[in-house]
Amino acid sequence: MSEKSLSKSLRVEKDEKDPATLSELFDNAFELFNGINKTQEPTNSPKVQSDIRRTMSMFEDATRLVSIVDMFSDNESFEEVSTENVKYFLLPALLGTLTTKICGNDDRMHIVKVAEIYFVDFLKRVKVYGLTDVEIPEINSTDGKDEAGDNQNKSNKETITEMVCRRNTKLQRYKEQKDLESRLDILKKNLDNPNIDDETKREYFVTLLKLYIIQTIEELNSLAAEKTILEHMKRMGRPHNLPSQMSQKQKPPTPKLQPIIITRDELQKQVYGAGYPSLPVLTVQEFYDQRVKDGDWPDPSQRNQMNSRCLQNMASSDKSSNEQEDTEAAEKEEKIERDDPEFLTQTRAMDEYKDTHRRGWGNRANRS
Repeated sequence: MSEKSLSKSLRVEKDEKDPATLSELFDNAFELFNGINKTQEPTNSPKVQSDIRRTMSMFEDATRLVSIVDMFSDNESFEEVSTENVKYFLLPALLGTLTTKICGNDDRMHIVKVAEIYFVDFLKRVKVYGLTDVEIPEINSTDGKDEAGDNQNKSNKETITEMVCRRNTKLQRYKEQKDLESRLDILKKNLDNPNIDDETKREYFVTLLKLYIIQTIEELNSLAAEKTILEHMKRMGRPHNLPSQMSQKQKPPTPKLQPIIITRDELQKQVYGAGYPSLPVLTVQEFYDQRVKDGDWPDPSQRNQMNSRCLQNMASSDKSSNEQEDTEAAEKEEKIERDDPEFLTQTRAMDEYKDTHRRGWGNRANRS
């Protein structure tokens, strides 16, 4: 679906006080996201946490709208995706990055799992479209004992070889990341040009996607290490967040964060639901019903009444314009019949003007 048709559907269904299109919603949220990354304030400050929540809410709304218009399909290639829609591939990666920055939550393990869902969903989609061939890790809960047993079964030579390979891979990714960042800086300067061509704009977003693929892999590795530490702390009987545990009696428990990924219907929600049946996502119908219940969107009956009123107004305006044309024609015919002097003077002046100003003479491009 094109941006114009998407904007038209949004104007019909969205409230008048929130007329932003999907593109505007994403661009505003992405600007806030970059501001969060560049801020000098600590991440756990109330202002930064408020900005994180606000930006996540905007990205979640954008994700729901992408699901509604059925923007992505496993049956198409990346070349078939229009340039204006390429940036929406970033939605789960951006949401995952913001999720890792959430502080003050009592259940850190839950935050880690939600971030993993976003990152894995991002890698799955870009892999389906052929943008990467990385091996996507499993996000099921791992047992630290099994990991320790595997490490004990390996010989010193195998362990050293694995460490060297891991180091070389990290160095290669770091070099690729620096190259992509320098290339991105050059393309970003050209992006401000109002006469930028579609090819340069597409190259910018593709470079941005490749950069986030590398960052997502590093984030997943960091989250896997953090999960091991959190599971070890749980086995040792230590809480994940001591300050939060101490202040738990003073404030009510906050609702758990739910991941919002790009999905279409109930079947995808159960099968493609990022591997976490206990962390559901909203289908299109559920999202629409919720917005109608909250009063953000009109229900179908109200929308039909609005459409009928619009048709009635169009019919009445057409009728009034026809009546006006008939009245003007009658007045002109009456002036001709009674030889109105003013009307005759205007008519003769127009005839003389047409004799001296032939049709097309005003557009001869200085040719004699």
